[in-house]
Amino acid sequence: MKKILAACACFVLVATVKAQDGPKNVVKINPLGIFFGSASVAYERALSEKSSIVIAPSFGYIKSGGSKYTTFGLAAEYRFYLSQSKSAPAGWYLGPGASFASGSAKTTDSFNGTSEKVSVSGFSAKGIVGHQWIFNGGFALDLNAGIQYFSLNVKDNSEGIGNFNGILPALGFAVGYSF
Repeated sequence: MKKILAACACFVLVATVKAQDGPKNVVKINPLGIFFGSASVAYERALSEKSSIVIAPSFGYIKSGGSKYTTFGLAAEYRFYLSQSKSAPAGWYLGPGASFASGSAKTTDSFNGTSEKVSVSGFSAKGIVGHQWIFNGGFALDLNAGIQYFSLNVKDNSEGIGNFNGILPALGFAVGYSF
């Protein structure tokens, strides 16, 4: 019953949001992620003239020699747009965000053929400042930077790989299309 009430409340909130000029949606990707073996597609939806929400599922895969890893994750952000002359999702913004990822790494010894699999999971919480440009024709460019708390948990620690908890920079770059 609580889930139904929460879904109804979300529907009423979205349905009563004030109409705005310009695009309300942006679909974007991080093209630099390809170099690091990860892919992420983000969807941003303006909730009002000064706020939006971003949902970004991700997938990672790298295979090199006898090792390979795969990850799946999900990130979410809430953005507060600061510009007086533009409305969300364009202009300067501040925002908190959180993400979770889970995956595994498998290594195979080329000499004796034995393999070992390690499971990992991690989450982060961040605060960012950024700017999103939306050009004529719908092209969008999003740049942001900030700070994040990152926690990584290794489930099988037989190789001496340690867990990690700490503060790291948060950097974001994405290109996409607004509509």
